[in-house]
Amino acid sequence: MMNDISVLMAAVDLIPVILFFMGCISLMKAFYPQMKVAQYSAFSAGSIMVFLAGMMKVIWKFLYAFGIGDYALLSDAFFPIHSTGFLLLAISTAAFSGKKEELHSLAVPAITTKLPFIILTFWGTTGFYASMCRICFKHKQKITALFFIGAYVLDMVQVFLASKFDNSASMNWIAEIINTFAQICLCIGAKRLYQEYQNI
Repeated sequence: MMNDISVLMAAVDLIPVILFFMGCISLMKAFYPQMKVAQYSAFSAGSIMVFLAGMMKVIWKFLYAFGIGDYALLSDAFFPIHSTGFLLLAISTAAFSGKKEELHSLAVPAITTKLPFIILTFWGTTGFYASMCRICFKHKQKITALFFIGAYVLDMVQVFLASKFDNSASMNWIAEIINTFAQICLCIGAKRLYQEYQNI
């Protein structure tokens, strides 16, 4: 039940959020000289949106755990912001191959139910990590690609759990552990890719 959320749980939930943003910072550094302004802006915006969505969920858990209040808006905003952020990541990297490319626009429908955002998260995550793997293979970085594949597989487990989420303490802990390992994989892959781009 929701009253099982603890301060420790909220603190652990902060770890994958920070790891994700650290990974995205490495990718921003790697892609900055290569991407066009529109592409880079979309990538940066997507990174920030996913990070903010995670931080809002963490803040909500801290406020709840400390007994300050149940600010449901912080929790309810997670899926719309998170899924749109990943969609921007997918769009900005879809055509990126190390050369400057034009960014194709894509309208995001205004939907308020949970399932469409889970679907958007799935497609956005799939597009983003597929692009990362394609870039890795282009640079003959097969080991780096494995880290992105690992992050993707773990994120897909997250998407599955989101569709079954029951807000129990056990489900929260499982989700946080999986998310932490996913972001560790992303962070390592991003750092390795950044180092590769430094050698270009």
